[in-house]
Amino acid sequence: MSVVRVGIVDDHEVVREGMRAVASGASEIELVAAAPTASDLLVALGRNLHDPSSADLGKLKRDCDVVLLDLSLQDRSRPSENVDILQRAGIKVLIFSIGENPCLIREALKAGALGLVRKSEPLEHALAEAKNIADGKAVVTKELAAAIDGDPEFSRASLSPREQETLRLYASGFAQVQVARRMGIKQSAVKTNIDRIREKYARVGRPAPTKIDLRIRAIEDGLVDSMEDTQSAQRYL
Repeated sequence: MSVVRVGIVDDHEVVREGMRAVASGASEIELVAAAPTASDLLVALGRNLHDPSSADLGKLKRDCDVVLLDLSLQDRSRPSENVDILQRAGIKVLIFSIGENPCLIREALKAGALGLVRKSEPLEHALAEAKNIADGKAVVTKELAAAIDGDPEFSRASLSPREQETLRLYASGFAQVQVARRMGIKQSAVKTNIDRIREKYARVGRPAPTKIDLRIRAIEDGLVDSMEDTQSAQRYL
């Protein structure tokens, strides 16, 4: 049984301590850091703030899989700034909020946050959703859907040209090793691209956990013709 390493950024000490207490009784969760700001959390993890993926001088770098991030912090930091610095540390971000400000939610999602849990839910639920995020599953709530629906441009996954080409080939039926040969890259790079593509689709409320789901998304976004090479593609699915 793998343990998911979770952090929390919230400027209310009672919330942080409550999360610590709940996590201590969860066999699949380890709360590795709790702090009032994103920068403080990274310091607690022994990270260099100029290069959050690296250890700070003389510090032991600690790993963290997912951070529960409050959007309204007393240091007046922007959600996008906090999501960005946590992502640069290699940490996935789950919004932890009362969910009343769709503009802040959209800002965090566009920066790379992968879902939202409400503070009104039991803390056990927040930790369970953090585990889902770590496992690559989508976390969709009505507040998240409302934030997305309020921005017509948001449903676009904003794939990079390299990600679009990866998806086009993979959704057309090619195996990862074949996609790698055609693109002239390593198979590990193809897998990384596909994982990133799945995260981007999940972020905008269009999860694609399977290869068939990815093909559907590629058809919806015009990257693959629904009638093109269907029989060939089915042989690879």
